[in-house]
Amino acid sequence: MENTQNNMASYPSGDNKKTVLITVIVGAVVLGALVWWIKQVPQQAQTSPTPDAETAAINQDINSIDVGDLNSEFNSIDQELQGL
Repeated sequence: MENTQNNMASYPSGDNKKTVLITVIVGAVVLGALVWWIKQVPQQAQTSPTPDAETAAINQDINSIDVGDLNSEFNSIDQELQGL
């Protein structure tokens, strides 16, 4: 018997063709969904809430807090620490 080699390229069989086709279709759908999602995210992030009355009242309360003279308080603490 002679040993012959088949130099023809091997192509997927019918079942493998279906699997490859399904994989390509699923990949295209996933890629399309990803592109659509990326386009939608910046539009949602651009909307910023407008400050309402409650936020304005909180900011006014924060700005009205009197913290006194912090430098003199820290100076007394520094002097106490130097004495240790």
